[in-house]
Amino acid sequence: MNQALFSRINLTLAAALVTVTLAGYLLVPADMLLPIHWGPSGEPDAFWPRNLALLLAPAAVVVLSALLAFIGMRVGEDHVAASRHAFATVIPVMTGLMLAIQSSIVLICLGYPDQMVRVITLSFGVMLILLGNVMPKTQPNAIAGVRLPWIMNDPVLWRATQRLTGMLFVAGGIVLVACAILVSHPTWLIAALLAAFLVPIAIGGFYSYRIAHRSH
Repeated sequence: MNQALFSRINLTLAAALVTVTLAGYLLVPADMLLPIHWGPSGEPDAFWPRNLALLLAPAAVVVLSALLAFIGMRVGEDHVAASRHAFATVIPVMTGLMLAIQSSIVLICLGYPDQMVRVITLSFGVMLILLGNVMPKTQPNAIAGVRLPWIMNDPVLWRATQRLTGMLFVAGGIVLVACAILVSHPTWLIAALLAAFLVPIAIGGFYSYRIAHRSH
């Protein structure tokens, strides 16, 4: 866990996030309201004062990192070791996502076009591709992967389920990246994002259930 939190790539992304945040404080007027939430239409529907809004992304990274570290301590070293590849990917991806969001907010406030839904879609597409590639490397654990009761004690079925779901995540991620580049309507981008997450999980769960049921 600590290796993932303090890896070179995660520290580099965290430093970039701090840099962008400081740039926001320097470049964005102090009395300006910044967007912090976007609705299905792609338009911002919630705003906070600059000082608070710019703290959201760094605070989210700190809180999520602390939460993951706490979970790692609670579940034990065996589960952490079994999911180390997932942690090594999830933690920098989480930091990178916050960096992308923070950078977009600062650019929007500086007059650039609001492309937040597109940025989030692209970021999640890259995240799915990375996660899909590491899922087959995980072992049965209580933290990462498709964790269903009937596969937790069956390493062979676990690997088969993670491999299938991981392949579908990669495919969904590629579709999301393409959508972020080619599709302009925010509603379709949101629908594609949800489908890219939910469809692989549903198919992976159904596949593992059928195999487990058939073997008995």
